[in-house]
Amino acid sequence: MKALIISCLLLLSSLSIGQERMGLEQVVNRVLNQNFGIQIAKIDTEIAKNQNNPGAAGYLPTLDLQATQDLGMSSARQEFLTGDVNEADNAKNRAFSAGAMLNWTFFDGFKMFATDKKLDELERYSEMNLRAAMEMKVYEAVVNYYTLLSLQEMEAVYISAIELSKMRKTYTENQYNSGAANRIQLMQAELDLTADSAAYIANQQSQSQVKAALTKILQLPVTEELIVEGDLNQLEEQKEWDAIAEQFMEQNTSIMQAKSNIAISELTTKEAKSRFYPQLSFYAAYDFGTSSSEVGFLASNRSFGPSIGITAKWSILNHLSRATELRNSRLGEERSQLAYKNDSISALADLRNYYEVMQFAEEKLLFEQRNITQTQSIAEIAQTALVAGSITPLELREIQYSAIQAEGRLLQSQIEYQTARLNISLLSGGFQRLF
Repeated sequence: MKALIISCLLLLSSLSIGQERMGLEQVVNRVLNQNFGIQIAKIDTEIAKNQNNPGAAGYLPTLDLQATQDLGMSSARQEFLTGDVNEADNAKNRAFSAGAMLNWTFFDGFKMFATDKKLDELERYSEMNLRAAMEMKVYEAVVNYYTLLSLQEMEAVYISAIELSKMRKTYTENQYNSGAANRIQLMQAELDLTADSAAYIANQQSQSQVKAALTKILQLPVTEELIVEGDLNQLEEQKEWDAIAEQFMEQNTSIMQAKSNIAISELTTKEAKSRFYPQLSFYAAYDFGTSSSEVGFLASNRSFGPSIGITAKWSILNHLSRATELRNSRLGEERSQLAYKNDSISALADLRNYYEVMQFAEEKLLFEQRNITQTQSIAEIAQTALVAGSITPLELREIQYSAIQAEGRLLQSQIEYQTARLNISLLSGGFQRLF
């Protein structure tokens, strides 16, 4: 029964050969082009771009057209001082008016200039939001990519361990049947084979979870199998800390967003100050009106013609709302400044931590790469030695376990290095070259 389970596991592993494989470049391109979160952020950027126009800033005039048609019916009795009486039942009244009104506020306390700059800043902030969404989705996708790649490589280690445990079990069975091994040794070989199979199944479960996360980020069908390929041993040339810190201050998206928030807060304060100034508007209108009535002093009336003028408005007291708005906008400026300082210090500390983690991870990775070659050679020699009878099955298991541990340490070092490298790229704006 155990042999059947192991055979099925190996068969499932072999089926992945026919599956479509995705490299790192394909993963990045897929998330940038297909992820719905990025598509939504792009729409928000377009909305902010559309809202940034001279009309929204207040530069342009307004033009309104209006027309009214009134129909009425009334009964009236009018008695004049002369003694005459004018009386009518169900008298009809008609009135029609139409007009065009152009209004242009050409001075509003310099608010339109502040609003214009604020709209520019809001558009830039929206673009940075898009960049932040793209960076985060790429980061999540690549971290899951490397995690899945390491699990796939560890799968091969577990498959080799299962094959070696099967060989050891067969060898021990032969020894047991010939009287050269006892029942305990055979049972231990079977337990070790079961343990290796359980580790393989746990690896498959972990792969399934990472695949689900990566599938969601890449917006792939849930039924599509995902296999990744690449090189976990690839190292990149390290930059000096000063160069990374300088790039961080210039290209970190969070820092740029914080700076943009400061600019928006300052422009909001300028808008609030404009409320204390008077407003001057120019208007031009053309009106037309006609009316007729079956009762009254005038049987009909018609008027039309243009008019122009200037309107001055200055609100002296408005429930102290303008003063409150100005105080709150200044507090908003102070808040934005504090947020900028806090984000800068926190993000720079994280960057320094990841920089040191990557240095240690690179040292560990180079060490484990040198160690793994020797470990694999020892495992191969031990397998031959078991067949020749030079070592016992228990000694082979100890060597096998050490080899598995070495493979695990190597993959863990690779993940630590790649994760630290990705964190540095995320904080220092390294992903921006992909967009």
